[in-house]
Amino acid sequence: MGKLRPPLSDETAMRADASKQERFDRLLQSPYFDAVVAANRAYLDVAIPDAARTEREHWALSCLPGTTPGRLSAISAKTMETFVLHENPDDDAHGPASAFVIVRRSVLGQHWSTAEALDEAFPGLDLEESDYRDATPDQVRIWGWHDEMIRAFEDDRFAAAVRDLVDPLLDSKTMHWRGHNYQLADHVLDRAPLVSQ
Repeated sequence: MGKLRPPLSDETAMRADASKQERFDRLLQSPYFDAVVAANRAYLDVAIPDAARTEREHWALSCLPGTTPGRLSAISAKTMETFVLHENPDDDAHGPASAFVIVRRSVLGQHWSTAEALDEAFPGLDLEESDYRDATPDQVRIWGWHDEMIRAFEDDRFAAAVRDLVDPLLDSKTMHWRGHNYQLADHVLDRAPLVSQ
């Protein structure tokens, strides 16, 4: 179980927000809930040291954000999204969730110099250009199914490309803190919900 910490000054109000609870309840009842928890947990394990301590201030986790249809969750740092999960648009039976992660191109390229080499190591992951301002031009977006992404995060070389991109973003506070969903974060961080005093 995750470590207990004192609540932030407005955390109680954010936890009581009916719209945040409603979005979490919808995700909880969906066939994607376990995938969203597992993939976000795997990402935070490699991307953000001491994620519970820096939660909401330096990174935020949204739940069913309304910015894009079919979006299940997004982890953001500074002004950009760094890891996003979507419903599977091609599967009426609600198969695996799709995901993308933004990584440092130069670090990834030290181990896989082409998209073909990456595909050989991680079949099903696709590489495409990315242009987030905060990430500098040295970035690339990796797409794939959530379970393939989890497997990639378990590879130290891939994880290094994830960490290298996120580390400098964590030096600043995130502008997405208002969208943080504590209910989902409780599950991802494997902690009991905080109870107001």
